[in-house]
Amino acid sequence: MVNVRNRVRIGIVGLGRVATTTHIPVLKQLKDVEISACAETNRERIERVREFLSLPNIFSDYHEMFASHLVDAVYVCTPPHLHYDATVSALRNGIHVLCEKPMGRSLEEAIQMNSLAKEKNMVLMPGFKYRYSENIRQVASMVKSGLLGNILQMEGTFMTPGPYISWDPKSDWYLEKEQGGAIYDIGVHLIELINALFPIPIRKLCANATYGYCEYQTPTNVSCSFCMTDGSVGTMIFGWRTAADLVSVSIHGTAGSVSVSLKGYEYYNAGTDPKDRILSHARNAYFELRTVMKRIYSIFQGTEVSVNDLEQAKAFVRAIRGEEVPVVSSNDGVYVHRVLEGIRGSIQSGQYEEI
Repeated sequence: MVNVRNRVRIGIVGLGRVATTTHIPVLKQLKDVEISACAETNRERIERVREFLSLPNIFSDYHEMFASHLVDAVYVCTPPHLHYDATVSALRNGIHVLCEKPMGRSLEEAIQMNSLAKEKNMVLMPGFKYRYSENIRQVASMVKSGLLGNILQMEGTFMTPGPYISWDPKSDWYLEKEQGGAIYDIGVHLIELINALFPIPIRKLCANATYGYCEYQTPTNVSCSFCMTDGSVGTMIFGWRTAADLVSVSIHGTAGSVSVSLKGYEYYNAGTDPKDRILSHARNAYFELRTVMKRIYSIFQGTEVSVNDLEQAKAFVRAIRGEEVPVVSSNDGVYVHRVLEGIRGSIQSGQYEEI
């Protein structure tokens, strides 16, 4: 583990959008972290970002960066098909890794990455940033406490406008068939959210998909029904091509229901409504006001960053220092891949898939 008296030296593999607009600004806010090196193969991109981000030691090959002994840990921010090679190389060099989602291209790759991290006693965290949302944490605690009683069913939704609308990818790799489309882009997050709120494994599922970009055989919108090992059931829908960003999960139990989004949550109980909903609205209003004020303050300070990404970075550093067990582990990355492969297999076969 890193000596607690020293700053953690973090390297960045890949200087694309997620690195330059999210992770690097976030890491620059941490006083106990130093961005000590980066690796990027695109020369034009290197020159474009070097000056305005003040990045030192930019290598054209991440193997050279790993061999330089300049980094204790890395963020792997490459396109998904490159996650496995970069992560495995880092772990073999005794370097901790935060790997952007998904953790590899397949279940087999995720299992190998997980096994190697355990063998080397290194931290490997998949980039499941929504796990650090205050709302998600509070509702997970409510479910765990038994407030909802025995869980009967749940429903999850994750919709975004998708490539070229809600973000600006620099190539068409998002739409290539082998990348998995919306399944591996945002289905990852919804599976992880459901697992964070109610950590019971999915054992069986059935999924269907539409293909919205006609020239590509890429699943853009997916609907899935599933059964969990405890007998509870649920549905999840996720996809691109919508007019708004929408993330929500509803959980229904014998003693009440709760609906949570990234902006708030509501608890429902027929015996105590509308008091419960009034309290939920009051709490959500306070939370939103506090969030807006923090954002205004950070804008004036010139340090606006994503709260979830910031909390993820702090958790990664604490895990590297041995101060806490990671909130999200490589085991979670493996589980998510099991469900992803089940969804993909069900879409292809048109049948239920056992996980």
